[in-house]
Amino acid sequence: MSVLTSFPDDLPWSEQRALLLLDGATISDLPARVRQLSPAANTFALFDQTSFSALRDISPLLVEIQPADDPLALFYLQHAAEEWGVLLFSAAPAHSVAEHLRKLVSVELPAGQSAMLRLADAAVAHALFASGDQCLFGPLSCVVTADCVNAVWHSHRPRRAECPVLGVPYCLSPELDAALDRVDRRRALLELNAHLLKHFPGFPLEGALSQRWPTLEQIDSQARALGLSSPSELFNYANLMVWLDGSDIDQHPKIHHLLHSPSLQSPGERVALAADLAQRWASQKECP
Repeated sequence: MSVLTSFPDDLPWSEQRALLLLDGATISDLPARVRQLSPAANTFALFDQTSFSALRDISPLLVEIQPADDPLALFYLQHAAEEWGVLLFSAAPAHSVAEHLRKLVSVELPAGQSAMLRLADAAVAHALFASGDQCLFGPLSCVVTADCVNAVWHSHRPRRAECPVLGVPYCLSPELDAALDRVDRRRALLELNAHLLKHFPGFPLEGALSQRWPTLEQIDSQARALGLSSPSELFNYANLMVWLDGSDIDQHPKIHHLLHSPSLQSPGERVALAADLAQRWASQKECP
């Protein structure tokens, strides 16, 4: 059974204030869901008082919760594997935590451009707080994130009692920027996994997600080598591989030509045509 069905044992429920940071862009009508579960909950929309205030309806929402049997805590736990929330602990008031997190809504990339961080995404939070930069913690004493790929919890705590002041804008180091790029690729693989499970229930992806992960990485690497990058292109390439069912592409001259020969068509157009050919081949193969 996945450990994500219960909270880690060593969390400071009785010593610290517990809060959830939930992703309003992922959870439909998040403020109403929170009010339904806990009408008196103390909430803070992180986009308030920022340049993204017009997007308040999809803002990450910081919610103060009670001990682990709180309805909001149980709601988060039931959906922890979906990775659209982060569990936080702090001795500071909730509004101080919100003020700190607002400083991280928009950050500066190493090349100088501004970028929005999906702070409530568990994988993003894990990459941030695993970086070792103590100023990221501010008033936070513990940051807990779910990892659905490995079915484990990650817990991050500051190494110092007093953390350095967080500068604004926060500038991502090249290492942290690369780590967040890996988070983006990881998210693409999770979407690919969901696509395959939905459309190809017979495809050999049994077992835990961690066991399927090397297959997903291989499909993604092969697609990228062909110049495919968008979700639709990756999905079409995955469809192609499933329909070929282990058959070597070299055995299919038309498909091989589409994928490997110079063309005025874009890589996305060519892989869509190749996937269509593979589907027709698979259909003919199944016919008696």
